[in-house]
Amino acid sequence: MRGISAIFFLCLISLSASAQTGSVFKEGKHAGGELKFVSGVPVLIVRGKPAEIGEQIGTLVGKHSPDPRPVLDDFLKAVNLENGFDALKLVARNLKPNFPADYRTEIDQIAKTSGYDPDLLWFANTVYDLSSGMGCSTLLVETPRSKTNAPIFGRNFDWVASKGLPEQAIVVVFQPTGKFAFASITLAPITGVISGTNEHGLSCTINEIHLKQSKDKSKFNWDGVPTLLAFRRVLEECRTVAEAEKLLRSLKRTTTSSLSICDAKGGAVFEITPKTIEVRTPTNDVTLCTNHFCSESLGVPEKKACDRLEKLIKTQKADDKLGVDDVFAELDAVSQGKQTLQSMVFEPAKGLLHLKLGDGKTSATKAKAASIDLTALWK
Repeated sequence: MRGISAIFFLCLISLSASAQTGSVFKEGKHAGGELKFVSGVPVLIVRGKPAEIGEQIGTLVGKHSPDPRPVLDDFLKAVNLENGFDALKLVARNLKPNFPADYRTEIDQIAKTSGYDPDLLWFANTVYDLSSGMGCSTLLVETPRSKTNAPIFGRNFDWVASKGLPEQAIVVVFQPTGKFAFASITLAPITGVISGTNEHGLSCTINEIHLKQSKDKSKFNWDGVPTLLAFRRVLEECRTVAEAEKLLRSLKRTTTSSLSICDAKGGAVFEITPKTIEVRTPTNDVTLCTNHFCSESLGVPEKKACDRLEKLIKTQKADDKLGVDDVFAELDAVSQGKQTLQSMVFEPAKGLLHLKLGDGKTSATKAKAASIDLTALWK
């Protein structure tokens, strides 16, 4: 199920590109929301209550995107699963009751405004829980090793580079009523958090870990909050790494993952299972994460060591200081070619995002970085 649904999702969001910067998105304004391009990057700013945010997303994104259902039908036919979506959407529906109420309202309004099949949106936001294929790398640099005299947080987002997928990249700046403003670097139509940062500088990214790679032998928890939505709650409700840990421990969790997380003072990696959360702190003022658990209580021996992690460990053991460009160079050294769809560096204390987007042909790490001052957008 996990492998099939990953391919399904990629086909789902493979949409035709518009002329402007190769993106499917168009500039516009609606009811307090705005979609514009910042240094060539599509940035959607949405504000208000859940229904209002849903209407803004549904109008500014949904109405400007082609109907994805024909792409889905073609894929299912190609893999001899012409009626497969009926089964896939039932699986996603099993997790729908676990969506926080605000997010259910938001998604209902996105579907109503855009005309999208709601089941496509429920699946998009449970794709991590029900699929596989992410292969990311993160590098957290503490202040003593930073040329900026503040933490630097670098991350590659790696996924299968299916046709049209790079054009779905978008930065969504949420300003929800009564919650913290945050920015999500995502792929439409996902409204949960894959990578993001909030107005207090708390930044986090997900690295995929398979259930079988956990020493505590956890089983999937169908009563858990979908992972990307749990991480969205972290950015909406927490100011610090410590607050994020407390929140995540209070939630029922569906499956395994690693959350690399950093605030204005420093970072850590949370190794997460439905049963356990282990916190890995920096070694030599650097914290690393790829795609398996490293803590003594959760890590299991692998037949083959992750070569990306081995490369990054050499940097961790060194004593030189690192700046934004240095972190991007480290991320380039562990890129996975065209599968590296996004490469980014956060400066949490400054509210800065440096973002590189791939084109589906070469690694995002080869692109020119767009620097976005998120504090200006939050204001």
